[in-house]
Amino acid sequence: MVQLFWALPLAAQQIPVTGIVKDAKGELLKGASVNIKGTSTGTTTNDGGVFSLNVPNEKAILVISIVGHATQEITVGKERTFNIELKEGSGNPLDEVVVIGYGATMRKRDLGGSISSVGKKQIAERQPVTLFDALQGQAAGVLVTNDNGDPAGQGTIQIRGASTINSGNGPLYVIDGVLSENGFTFVNPADIESIEILKDAASTTIYGARGANGVIIITTKRGRDGKSQVNVSYNHIMGKLAHKMRTTSADELREYRRMRGDGNQGVNVDSVNPYLNSDNDYQDLLFRTANKDVLSMSISGAQKGGANYYASINYTDDRSIVINSWIKRIQSKVNVGYNLSKKFTAAHNLTIVYQTGNNVPVGNTAKQVWERNPWTSIYRPDGQLSSYVESKRNPVAVAMMTKNNDNNYTIQLNNTLNYQFSPDLKFTTMFNAILEDLSNKQFSPAYLTSGGTGDATGSNYMARRFYWEAQAFFNYKKSFGDHDLSATLGVSADRRKFETYEIGMYRYLSEDINVSNAGVIDLTKTSTGGTANADASAFGRLGYTYQGKYILQASARRDGSSRFGQNNKFGTFFSGSAAWRFSQEKFMDWASGFLQDAKLRYSIGQSGNDRIGDYASYSNMIFGEQFYNGQSAAAPSDRLGNSNLKWETTTTSNLGLEFSVLRNRLNFTAEYYVKKTTDLLYDVELPKESGKSIVAKNLGNIRNEGFEFTVQGTPVQTKNFSLEIGGNVSVMRGSIDKLNSSSAMIINQWLLREGGRIGDFYLWKNLGVYQWNESNAYNEKGERLNVVLGSNGTPNGSYTDATGKAYTGQIFTKSRNGSKLLGGDTEWLDVNNDGIIDDYDKIIAGNAIPDYFFGFNTTIRYKNISLNLLFNGQIGNEIYNSVRGEQNRNNSTYSPPIWDAIVNAWWKPGDVAIYPRFASKDDRGSMAPGYNSLYLEDGSYIRLTSARLNYSIPAELVRKWKLSTANIFLYGTNLLMWTNYSWYDPEFSSNGLQIGLDNGKYPKRREVGIGINVNL
Repeated sequence: MVQLFWALPLAAQQIPVTGIVKDAKGELLKGASVNIKGTSTGTTTNDGGVFSLNVPNEKAILVISIVGHATQEITVGKERTFNIELKEGSGNPLDEVVVIGYGATMRKRDLGGSISSVGKKQIAERQPVTLFDALQGQAAGVLVTNDNGDPAGQGTIQIRGASTINSGNGPLYVIDGVLSENGFTFVNPADIESIEILKDAASTTIYGARGANGVIIITTKRGRDGKSQVNVSYNHIMGKLAHKMRTTSADELREYRRMRGDGNQGVNVDSVNPYLNSDNDYQDLLFRTANKDVLSMSISGAQKGGANYYASINYTDDRSIVINSWIKRIQSKVNVGYNLSKKFTAAHNLTIVYQTGNNVPVGNTAKQVWERNPWTSIYRPDGQLSSYVESKRNPVAVAMMTKNNDNNYTIQLNNTLNYQFSPDLKFTTMFNAILEDLSNKQFSPAYLTSGGTGDATGSNYMARRFYWEAQAFFNYKKSFGDHDLSATLGVSADRRKFETYEIGMYRYLSEDINVSNAGVIDLTKTSTGGTANADASAFGRLGYTYQGKYILQASARRDGSSRFGQNNKFGTFFSGSAAWRFSQEKFMDWASGFLQDAKLRYSIGQSGNDRIGDYASYSNMIFGEQFYNGQSAAAPSDRLGNSNLKWETTTTSNLGLEFSVLRNRLNFTAEYYVKKTTDLLYDVELPKESGKSIVAKNLGNIRNEGFEFTVQGTPVQTKNFSLEIGGNVSVMRGSIDKLNSSSAMIINQWLLREGGRIGDFYLWKNLGVYQWNESNAYNEKGERLNVVLGSNGTPNGSYTDATGKAYTGQIFTKSRNGSKLLGGDTEWLDVNNDGIIDDYDKIIAGNAIPDYFFGFNTTIRYKNISLNLLFNGQIGNEIYNSVRGEQNRNNSTYSPPIWDAIVNAWWKPGDVAIYPRFASKDDRGSMAPGYNSLYLEDGSYIRLTSARLNYSIPAELVRKWKLSTANIFLYGTNLLMWTNYSWYDPEFSSNGLQIGLDNGKYPKRREVGIGINVNL
């Protein structure tokens, strides 16, 4: 207190200065740091690039910096107003201002937590259509899986591994202060000013239960002082199937059927019927050249000291690679802010999104490429599309004749009021509402049923989701002498409600009229549903910096969730961090010539997770799922309520090192983290005798740890040429520390066990195929014996051991399904060497999580031309290729196997084979569908994710056209990929624990496009 009063008369002697910061093109720079050299006093420029600051005397030196521009120093002298131009170059990224949540910003140099940033410049280089396009490969520790083949697809984002095994691993999105768990669905990348990714608990605790899986803060664009700016951008993109695969030919299928022992020696009875004697590659018939058009327009501006505005509209028309698959999307955003008085400001954000399209089901089309016989024509002799032939659908007919139409609307309105009580204290209140109206209409004609004799079927689905959120918080920021103090204190409340209504129909009066009153209502497929939950929270954050070198931060949050019972409705979570800018210490003066900035930081903290069913703590009644004498009835749910459920808690500790060297030309960040989640929320099966089938429980604990490395630099910077590089590598390992109910759990192909890894595949180890009946021979240790062949090339009844010596001991054999394994059967690893292949012989055959993943980008500029390249990839993960395994299962009379299974199968004694004898079906368990390590493949890949060649039209020419700037560009996505994976693509999204299972995904595209961007 004494120090505070002592500082007051000094403050009165200070000199006020103001200024505006622009780049070399005259564009105003928001978020530039303006600091007094040698002190911790400073500020940042506002949306109009304007700053104001009090300096102690005329000898004070202003240091102005922002990422991507060279730092500039200016002595105050007699000047009081400054017009500053920053040249492009290597600014210090530690001077970058980032958003840390709830109205607060901070320079990176003052952070104690782990935050990655992606700016609008990086986003623009990608030419993204979705948020996943914009983020992929851009930040360490952030694994982005992009489903960009499907026109309505998005993807998944996982930050530092799985925090939970069942209840959702996606991050929280905060868009202009508004919290959302699916914000990616209505964000237009062209509207984004910056993205901050909060990775450790010290950064996410302020968001409590919603931030356990990380937080992505998105700030959209605002108007800036000066004349209005109009931007118009148009792109046209063409795409093809990225990886066309070889399919089974008609001749190969005939050979397969002949060798399998089918009738007619594999030959069709009617050999002259062209309808049954085609040779189709259904990929050529189902997939086409995709065309995508993206048109964006925006207008922005601001009055000095008055209102600012930004309005945009984006239209996407995507005709995808699968015939009759398409979407049309309109995204519109309006941001308005204005001053009600000198202290009172208001802002409004309105977002409207409409999307419609036709979804073509992968299971009935793309998978049928492999399941339908190639000799079957897609057209009947009369020219009409064929339907079922040999029990398999016509993928072209399904794509063309079925309807699966979406019509979805999203409206979001956010209102914010700010009151500046004093230069140091600001109050903010915010109210946000989101309404989503979702509808889907499906129809399948009778013609597509087996034999064309069934009923036409369809459904109408309607859903409505309404979410509201209210926030109120204070932000305090004060500098006195060598001390900087900041604080946030606030409360929030929110509620979400989701309602559904679905009507199933069949036997339509006319297939041209697909409405519910034109058909018979199918009560077994007609239902209503509804769910709701609410949260209430209080939060606080405190930060302290001394001399800009010693930084302390702490956060606390108390959350209440309606999803838990009375015993555990509330959870409290804490975090703290400390950072030391050791580059500012005197003992580091020796390095000042090459080391511009360096910081060591440590953080630890907690965040909660309540992402379970809204009513998992209660036992409920269900209506409409049970019938009595044809009448709908009520019955208890098969879920047992658990009122003792408690919060899942994630505790993260993080150690980080950041430094900037060579006049900020090279910037490096290294981090090590440990993330532990306790009291995992999971649905556990109950004994059937209980009368219930499932209950939510706190299952156990998991642990993720890893290293992250990020490098950014500008090795070359001249007047006409520059080279920028950036890269990140993430090394991660997830393990299971504890399971409360048992030491292990098996969930389909995955094993959860204490001490094991998340994503472990639990399968039978395939050792090959027995060449002869006599090949099933082992010694007492379970070591395979070698068959000795006689002069006629067949086994003579004798064996040798692994050393080549004659074996005269007892011979042991293996059996499965109660039968001794024979020549042509799969040889399995007998783990316990009991001679019987059963569940006790499964092993951990691989893991679905990559050992490391990475991104690398570079931008080369020469005069008006620039080239940007982005690579990303992952190494060391396995994928279970379920599609290939199911095709080779040999359980269908008609479905052909994959072509190489025909070529490399065992057909006669003595064959050296990869695949077992198809003629024996699966009598002795040679297939092991879903659990056969033969179909576990290396999922590693490296991809040239995007490339963009840009030409900036010279300024003198642009001015003649009365434009501000104009650019034309060529770009492509998914241009090259290096992988050993045999199927369409090793990158696909997975849900929950069941990761790395490829059961048939929408194939990706390889795209090239051209575009133009104009600023008026």
